[in-house]
Amino acid sequence: MSEPGKYRVVRELGSGGMGTIYKGALLGQAGFERPIVIKRLRHADDPSHIELFVEEARRYAVLDHENIGRIFDFERVGGELCIIFEYIDGWSLDAFLDRHRALSRPPDVELSVFIASRVCRALQYVYEKAAIVHRDVSPSNIMMTREGTVKLIDFGIATLSGTRDSGLSGKPPYMAPETILALTADNRSDMFSLGAVLHEMLTLRRLFRARTPANVLSKVVAGRIASPLDWNPNVPEGVLAILGKALERNPGRRYASAGDMGAACEHFLYDKGYGPTNLALKRYLGELFREAEPQTASHASDIDLGAPIETQETLVMTGPRAEGPASRPRKADRRGAKRPRSRSSQTTKPARPRVRSR
Repeated sequence: MSEPGKYRVVRELGSGGMGTIYKGALLGQAGFERPIVIKRLRHADDPSHIELFVEEARRYAVLDHENIGRIFDFERVGGELCIIFEYIDGWSLDAFLDRHRALSRPPDVELSVFIASRVCRALQYVYEKAAIVHRDVSPSNIMMTREGTVKLIDFGIATLSGTRDSGLSGKPPYMAPETILALTADNRSDMFSLGAVLHEMLTLRRLFRARTPANVLSKVVAGRIASPLDWNPNVPEGVLAILGKALERNPGRRYASAGDMGAACEHFLYDKGYGPTNLALKRYLGELFREAEPQTASHASDIDLGAPIETQETLVMTGPRAEGPASRPRKADRRGAKRPRSRSSQTTKPARPRVRSR
């Protein structure tokens, strides 16, 4: 048990299917106080939810890296089981993109590649440390601190690489084709997701857009992958090559690891002898958000606010274990809707999934 008064809830930041997120404080002697984020399990009477919650805490417990949001504790607060995370003082990539949309200009290309390279560092560390696939690489799960440090958060649906799942998990616009067709994911699946995120940073448009999750999934599997040059003519050839390889629908043609993709990003950035750093990102963020309200929902890890049905909600399909692409998951559930967002010519359509948001 935690000491009485060790943690104090300050205010609610958001709520999703699995948990409610609060800004909190770690209290100590002589007025010591440190901001934290508290995730409280919403369905504490559901054994399956408790199991997922405990698994999430265990995954986080072994991770300690500059580019990953850290876990501090797994304790009861006010009598309820909670995960305690670091409070990240900064902005999500979602807020970063929204700010650029408001200004009608895309982010700096080199800084976009820099952000992707830091996510690669996080993913490679996680894979080497625990053979974990994140499965939810998306703008809402990438944070940037005021000091310019990029952090990957929310391992709530992470799984061991190579695991065959019983259903669909992830946000439809950022899922890799094999996670839809074969219900499997390995470290290369995260590369496809990150490619979709990088494409969005370069264009301010979601790569795969549609009005329902099933239609989004169909586009991920068989839709045209548009060139970022369609919206941003300033994307260099080197970045187009990185995107092309990350967004290969055949996993065997993608980067073999996050380390390989990160190396490609860093070669593009630094082979000329100089390139962006944390300090450069710090200065850019300071200018970008100079007159904007700070995003106080800092460790959006698991804020999981539902997000738009056609784009960003995190989906978990339930049902009998699938045996392969021919298995027919069932029809989509529309819970958790929020606001909308927006290669190769395969014609295979994914089975219509029955999904629930987390």
